[in-house]
Amino acid sequence: MRRRASADSLVALGAGLLAGLPAVVVFFGSTPARAEASPHLSEHYLPSSNGIAAIAWDRSQSKLDQWLEHPYQAESAGAQTRNFIYDSYPGVRVGTTGTWLDTVTPSVIEYVPGTGVVHTTRMLGTVKLDEYDFAPMGLAEHASVMLLEVTQSGAPVPIDAYGIFNYHLGSGSPSPGTDSETISYDATNDAYYESGPSGVAFAYGSVTRSTHHGCTPNNPFGLLGAGSNLADDPGTGGATTDAVAGLQSSLGSPAANAATWAGWLTVLAPDANGQAAIQRVRTWVAGRTPDKLLADEVGAWQAWTKPPPAGASAQESAVALQAQTVLRMGQVAESGGGSGQILASVAPGTWNISWVRDMAYAVVGLVRSGHYAEAKAAIAFQMQAQVGSYQQYVGAPYQISVVRYYGNGSEWSDSNANGPNIEFDGFGLFLWELDQYVQASGDTASLAQWWPAVKSRVADVLVDLQQANGLIAADSSIWEVHWNGQQRHFAYTTITAANGLCSASRLAQAAGDPTDVPRYLAAGQKSRDALLPNLRATDGSLVQSTEALAAGSGWLDAAVMEAIDLGLIDPARHTASATLAAIESGLVPQSGRGFKRSDAGDAYSSNEWVFVDLRAARALELAGDVTHSQGLFAWNVDQASDNFGELSELHDPVTADYAGQSPMIGFGAGAYLVSLFDRGKPAVPTCGTFASEPGNASDAGADAAPAQGDGGGPGPDGGIVVHDGGAGSGSGSRSDSGAGPNQEAPHGSSGGCGCVLGDAGSTGSALVALAPLALLAFRRRRA
Repeated sequence: MRRRASADSLVALGAGLLAGLPAVVVFFGSTPARAEASPHLSEHYLPSSNGIAAIAWDRSQSKLDQWLEHPYQAESAGAQTRNFIYDSYPGVRVGTTGTWLDTVTPSVIEYVPGTGVVHTTRMLGTVKLDEYDFAPMGLAEHASVMLLEVTQSGAPVPIDAYGIFNYHLGSGSPSPGTDSETISYDATNDAYYESGPSGVAFAYGSVTRSTHHGCTPNNPFGLLGAGSNLADDPGTGGATTDAVAGLQSSLGSPAANAATWAGWLTVLAPDANGQAAIQRVRTWVAGRTPDKLLADEVGAWQAWTKPPPAGASAQESAVALQAQTVLRMGQVAESGGGSGQILASVAPGTWNISWVRDMAYAVVGLVRSGHYAEAKAAIAFQMQAQVGSYQQYVGAPYQISVVRYYGNGSEWSDSNANGPNIEFDGFGLFLWELDQYVQASGDTASLAQWWPAVKSRVADVLVDLQQANGLIAADSSIWEVHWNGQQRHFAYTTITAANGLCSASRLAQAAGDPTDVPRYLAAGQKSRDALLPNLRATDGSLVQSTEALAAGSGWLDAAVMEAIDLGLIDPARHTASATLAAIESGLVPQSGRGFKRSDAGDAYSSNEWVFVDLRAARALELAGDVTHSQGLFAWNVDQASDNFGELSELHDPVTADYAGQSPMIGFGAGAYLVSLFDRGKPAVPTCGTFASEPGNASDAGADAAPAQGDGGGPGPDGGIVVHDGGAGSGSGSRSDSGAGPNQEAPHGSSGGCGCVLGDAGSTGSALVALAPLALLAFRRRRA
């Protein structure tokens, strides 16, 4: 629940200050809370991917309507991934009445817990129908499986199960047309093969041998509706428009409550050899029945997922298991240069692109949850990726992309009228993920192989980008502002650089390179120590960029919380508390839930950002605000629990509906696992010590300067005691370029900490003092 200072309390405080009272004690009372959005279902898709094929089940239409040739958005600049399916779903004939199941509303829609298997339950009279759809993880093919379990509780009656396959293999991309499609039946392999101008082929087969089969011109759709068997068509007899295939399995007359099964296989043959593709899939099936295929798939997932951390609730644990599956489904498993990359979103989330930044949080999520092989594969991908197209911007040969990667492993930066995105935060983030992997896995052998390139083409590049004051050169950074004068000296880039360079010092030690240990540590500490002098507002909070600070607007940015989460600033000191207070006061959307990413004002920035929420939960915990941290984390757990365990990119700022792309991988599942596994652990300074904060009489930190008089402090119940007697030592002025290292920037309140208001006898000072105090009014709590 959101609580704020009552207007009467603030008026009383102002009156007291204007009266020149020597001391005023203010207790914040509660006023009616703003209504907060409740957790609810708003996600429409349940995707499944084995890193090669990427399918998705559509809740709004109760059927599969995505079947991608690759899990990523584009293989290269001229090769966008195609979606070949129009739709596919099962049907049943009970007695003489046929029904396609996309017309029957499911009573259950879910993932089998901790798996990529989509499960739905429908009732058709006395017949219970459980459908299972998945891309099999143990099969290195562009393939999917659709299974149907049929259980009837009434009198025995003949039941047949049907599968329909409406795929578009005509010309065009990324949505091929229906022109010139051809289907033919192969009795030996009990499979239909479909081809067309797309240049690929699909094969459709039954898990156990079909009873009947049919295709255009005897469209299976109408035959089941008429209660008929499929027509055992040999094929379309040549090219036609919008060809459709179907397979039928007779299940007999099952006894009451006895489950019977049917199942179908779909496989894409990129080389257009459907026969060879279905034979490889049948080799994998190895005579297993549909129920055995399901049991084996679920069992394999259960063997792969790791237990959530001790202390996680049942609901948190369920989301953690699903988060692990999302990380795995989002990692490309195709052979070639793109293998191992981790996408930002599982399609149909359209950020199915490998961003360096998202991949870093995904890799650390894998490391935290104990999936070292997958983390190593993602790192190895980046170490052999094809990069270097933007060396003119970077200034030296480099190894990590300045933004993202195509599916084939080559570098990709998008451009607009302001030029390309060039992001230097990826260099620091990569060093962080590599350090986290090596520390957790002990894999110094791989590090030894990678270290020469990591040293010269990542760490040294970052050192060269460091300016004399310790800040990293202006770039496009986390929110991708592009170039041509739009680039800025972003706090987030310097934060990730400081953390990454201190990580590089540990990596140098682990790689047997002691000479570079102190060099990288010093460079990391230099960037760490550049944050406070150059990137603090007058209230003591960290700001987005030096340019925004100089402009006096647009400086509020949730990304700066990573200075707390990554161990650069002391979470118990004034900078951290002022930063969190500023974010809590200025970045809460109308829904009353979570945080926006910045105060830029555009629609995208003004949504609630799930990634920001998850990172904020950790920062608040470290700062001692456990209640708010737990409430914020629980809100996102509740939302995920109501949405199939998926974590979205955004929540609508008013309704909190899922918005943006879903499910997110690094910025969703990865960030969730990092926050969950790190919960309860103390803050650890990544560079050996936290940034030294200027002397601050109202700051409880160990390096606070002695107060010259009582600087004030927290009052009972979170109120604020304001004392007469000056601001204490070290309160110098600050220019736009930042205070010097021994100067204290003027600061306001910091969310429950004491506030020094200067000369209480001055009317102007008293009125100005009300503004920073008002920040405290917005500290959020979950009731």
